Amino acid sequence: MAENLAFQLRRGEKVTSCVTVRVRYSDFQTKSIQKRIPYTAADHNLFPLVRELFDKLYDRRVLVRLIGVKYSNIVNGGHQIDLFNDDEKIINLYQAMDKMRDKYGDRAVIRAAGMDARSLGRFNPFNGEPPPLLAHRHQ
Repeated sequence: MAENLAFQLRRGEKVTSCVTVRVRYSDFQTKSIQKRIPYTAADHNLFPLVRELFDKLYDRRVLVRLIGVKYSNIVNGGHQIDLFNDDEKIINLYQAMDKMRDKYGDRAVIRAAGMDARSLGRFNPFNGEPPPLLAHRHQ
């Protein structure tokens, strides 16, 4: 989910400065948390933040109905390279992955971190296990 949203940001030449994660439990109680960040559209900046926010919200004693990720405070612009954390290899990787997604579809290539993500059709929400973080949405 977060990977597909980051790709959509880069495709539209946009960057975000606010990440929100929402979790709705089986009793329809909904919790959300958001965090402001420097403007970015880079996966390696967004994914750890999404995971951190989800870990703060997730209550392992209650079943989950919905998980949502939202990027807001979106403005036009490209990814600003961070002098200390980004290098040319990671930027080239994003460009190559985005070109493949443009040519062959959003699900053509995913990062290894998203390999364990399963579709909702193969996930049993009633077995007490934590839900998978989906790497992308079905269209």
